[in-house]
Formats: sequence, C-alpha cells, structure tokens
Amino acid sequence: MRLAFLSVVLAALLGGCSSGPAAPTVEPGTMVVRPATNWPFGATPRYALAEQFQYAGDNAEGWLEPVQQAVNQALGSKGWQSVPLAEADVWVAIGVAGSKDLSDGEIFARLGMTPGLQAKAGDRKGTLAIVLLDRRTQQAVWSSTISLASDVAIPEASRRQLSQQLASQMLNTLPTR
Repeated sequence: MRLAFLSVVLAALLGGCSSGPAAPTVEPGTMVVRPATNWPFGATPRYALAEQFQYAGDNAEGWLEPVQQAVNQALGSKGWQSVPLAEADVWVAIGVAGSKDLSDGEIFARLGMTPGLQAKAGDRKGTLAIVLLDRRTQQAVWSSTISLASDVAIPEASRRQLSQQLASQMLNTLPTR
C-alpha cells in the first residue's frame, strides 16, 4: 500500500509537461525498516546529524544535502529537537549512494538487510539509508533503507522535493512513545 502511494506521489512529483525532455520514470524498491526493540527516548528525543556518520558516494554527492535538510524537516515536524552532538539522545546517520558507488548488496549488508529492487539494465539506481544511533552506546536503535531506480538522472531541482517525500515516508515508521 505504501509503495503504491509512494509511486503515485513520485509520478506526480516528477511529472513534466509535454514539451522539453521527458520526466524521469522513478521506480521505488522495497523500503526496509529495522524497528526499535527498545526505545527509551520518549516521543520527542533530541537529535544531531553526526558529521562522521554522513555518507554520500561520488555519484550521489548531490543528494546528501537535500536529504539532510529533509530529515531535519521531518524530525522537526514530529517535535524532535536538533541539538549539538554532545547533547543529543540520538545521532542521525544518513547514507546515499548510487550503483556506481557501492552495490545495493554492500549497502544493505552493512545494515543487515536484504536489497529490494531489481532495476532494468541501464537504469540509474540509488539507495538511501537513515540510521538512528543511541549516543551513549553508539549502537543502532532504528533504521530504514529504500532503493530507487530511474530511467534518467533526476534533475537537481527535483531532488529536494523527492528527498522530502522519501525522508517523510521513511521516518513515519519511528516510535511515537
């Protein structure tokens, strides 16, 4: 159900007019969530985007900033408070990579997950991962990953909107207590 919704939103988001280049066809893969088994932070934890845990492959570097902004916006809308690293309850790790940077298998293996998208030959593939780490233990307490495929490069102007949609979709599965 969520993937169908995401597909419709992505199609509407990236749809172009009939003149000019064709809009990218974006196909979302399976979103994988590793839910928290123990969530001691309440409904509105304090968080920090830990610089040492921000990763963008060479072919996905243009995606990191819009994704970081989208994650900040999505967490802020949930009432979470952005604070300095030393004051945070959780650190937010973000990874974005294209298929030329790392294989999906490598990305998902690092997160202990299974890839969920088989793209057509010639498609551009990318993976987005968001991992929340307990600042005290530095262990992952929640994570979500999604892979996408597109027949053409997604224009820079569309990245912010798509990043916001994806971050919101992924972070919607966070604990609310």
